[in-house]
Amino acid sequence: NHARQGAGQAVLLQGEAGMGKSRIVDALSQDIGEEPHFRVLCQCSPYHTNSALYPVIRHLERGAGLALEDSAACKLEKLEALLAAAGTNTAATASLMADLLSIPTDDRYPPLGLSPAQRKAATVASLVDQMTALAVQKPVLFVLEDAHWIDPTTQELVTRLIDGIAKARVLALITARPEYAPLRANGGSTTSRVLSRLTKQECIDLVAGTAASRALEPALIDEIVAKADGNPLFVEELTKAVAESESSDRPVVPATLQDSLMARLDRLGPAKEIAQVAAVIGLQFSQPLLEIVAVECATDIASGIARLADAGLVLSQGRATESGYRFSHALMRDIAYENLLRGRRRQIHERIGHALLERFPAVAEAEPEVVAHHFANAGIHDLACTYHERAGDRAAARFAFAEDVAHFRAGHAEAGKAADDAERVRRELALLLKLGPALAIIKGPQSPEVEETYRRAHAAGQKAGDHVGLFKATWGLWFNAIPSRKLEVLRDRAQELIALSGQVADPDLQLEAFHCRWSTALFRGEGPTVLKYTQEGVRQYDPARHAWMGPVFGGHDPGVCAHLCRALALCFSGQTAQARQFADKGILLAETLGHPHNVGFALQNALVLNQTLGDREMVNRMAQRLRDLAEKYNFAPMRAHALMVSGWACTFGTQSDAGLAMMEAEYPRASVIGPLYRYYATILADARERAGRITDALELVQGALATVAEPGVGMFVPEHHRLRGVCLLRLGSGHADEAMRSLQTALDVARQQGAALFELRAAMSLAKAAASQGRAAEGQQSLRAVCSELQPEFDAPDLEEAKRILQG
Repeated sequence: NHARQGAGQAVLLQGEAGMGKSRIVDALSQDIGEEPHFRVLCQCSPYHTNSALYPVIRHLERGAGLALEDSAACKLEKLEALLAAAGTNTAATASLMADLLSIPTDDRYPPLGLSPAQRKAATVASLVDQMTALAVQKPVLFVLEDAHWIDPTTQELVTRLIDGIAKARVLALITARPEYAPLRANGGSTTSRVLSRLTKQECIDLVAGTAASRALEPALIDEIVAKADGNPLFVEELTKAVAESESSDRPVVPATLQDSLMARLDRLGPAKEIAQVAAVIGLQFSQPLLEIVAVECATDIASGIARLADAGLVLSQGRATESGYRFSHALMRDIAYENLLRGRRRQIHERIGHALLERFPAVAEAEPEVVAHHFANAGIHDLACTYHERAGDRAAARFAFAEDVAHFRAGHAEAGKAADDAERVRRELALLLKLGPALAIIKGPQSPEVEETYRRAHAAGQKAGDHVGLFKATWGLWFNAIPSRKLEVLRDRAQELIALSGQVADPDLQLEAFHCRWSTALFRGEGPTVLKYTQEGVRQYDPARHAWMGPVFGGHDPGVCAHLCRALALCFSGQTAQARQFADKGILLAETLGHPHNVGFALQNALVLNQTLGDREMVNRMAQRLRDLAEKYNFAPMRAHALMVSGWACTFGTQSDAGLAMMEAEYPRASVIGPLYRYYATILADARERAGRITDALELVQGALATVAEPGVGMFVPEHHRLRGVCLLRLGSGHADEAMRSLQTALDVARQQGAALFELRAAMSLAKAAASQGRAAEGQQSLRAVCSELQPEFDAPDLEEAKRILQG
């Protein structure tokens, strides 16, 4: 009633197998059968727990009436008709749904220009919109059966749906076994019920109803009730076993449910073998496939299926694309399957696998995980490995990384069973290299599991003598070290990549090795090395040739990175005009390539450049642009970066308190972003110092300096030392000597790093500190020496301030 009136409800029914969850769903469906409503049924499958949106795909196929023999154009017309009925038939929605159903679209719809992550998010949002659009027309009964077999992406969809259900005419009814994690509470719209066992009297009543015309003696009823232990399915099956017994003697109550179900199978005669072969196919099976693989059955397949249906063991249900059937209960399928000899099972699994490949190629292409399942159970490990890998590739293309991790792991396990050692190592290496990036997305690139995966790949690459594979594994270990800030590991791995790229003699991998080397040098504060390798990177880079590298290596384009890293190195050396030119070229290149993440990466680094140069107007413009981009595409780290830097710009104006508050709020999120944590500590300490929060600023920079593993190594380390000295001076004369030592260290480290801009700033702070102690001439002498060594290209605005200090 609440759902009818627009107050959506979600109900989770949980119970052990046989407790009657599906019966309740059927009863509700019958009760509202005469009322105007839409029924959306999504049936989870034990064979598709890692098949993204499998229950939804099957629902859409049934709803649209798709058939295997339909042409692509026919399928699209049916799909568009289905979407039109919901009022959601836009070109964008049709394109997303066609992609979900693996229907080729050619040029029927305009390109959406979405990354895999954006396409996944848009698909989930579109499916939610379709449900709510249906609810505008009529109430919707959404049924999700057997959620304990749900795949991660369908779980994400259901969670989104439940979150927005409160104001929609939707009743979501979800059934699951106890191991399913309950949906989180959503106000008053989510209810959870655990089905309890029947009481003794309820069991007795159920026995009487099941036995029908055959009266059972009280002792038999008591025995059935005792053995069934309150499980409704057990009560029914044990009762049927007794009621259908043809023995003239007192019927024997089977000892277990398994015995009862097995007895029912035995009474089917030749149809029993059909049930067993169908059980190997799965919980759901099709008549065409059964006819191909059950070649040794003694009875006609159609009549055998009819016999199973009459006995209540299978139901006519399943795909609209086939003559589909489903075992009435998973336990029945399990009994039929387990009663087969192992050798016979393996033989049938193999036959099914080959039948899918040869006779049902569309199914094999759409569901490679099913093919893998059958070949794995047939002991054909090479084909099982191949199709697990294809299933992983398919999931990765849809940004379903939880699913692709499971497939690649399963494929890796099958690869480990290969008899040929060289083939085993080769396939293990290939799967580990695919598993690593997926794990990095799910668990974070710094995860120990990611590191272990790449270490195993590294060992496999060495054993196989595969230099390309070894390069990719080494790259993974390099990437894994970035968030953990292991600068010495980064350096060593980058050098290893340089050496490997020479052995491979692949120009593209050489460019990526340079990419890692200049990035590492930037993180370590090695300006001249950054300039050396970015110069080569800019020279080698070709957008048409190297556009593929961004998605494979680190998520951003090497050409964009070369321009922006070079811009930062030039900025730190005080060559600001050239720095701006390279930053502008990098942003333009990112815009030309068209990938939002590239644009965000370029803006993120250009913001660092402009903030370092104190260009607050440019900072505000770029920060707003980056924020808009981050909001549109859900780039959380970029959003934190934009807010952090725009907050810094605000601290110079009338909203200084609000700006500092913004920085303080974002710092915990921003400071976990890889090597930029030193940068965020620098600008926040600067803002705190200017706001008079000297102790807080000092605590921040000293904490950052405590993490320096190698003396003088790290981006913005010279600024940490300088800010420490400035803060110590402001604490009073008792800290003057320590402050001067810290400022001198800042100057020395900046000179070591080739960061002339930071060297000049340290010299100016030293000069001011000396002047405050009555030693102005001494301070000016040090500053004059630094200025005299600046290159002619040095054009940072700080030079004007230095001249004023020297004249003062």
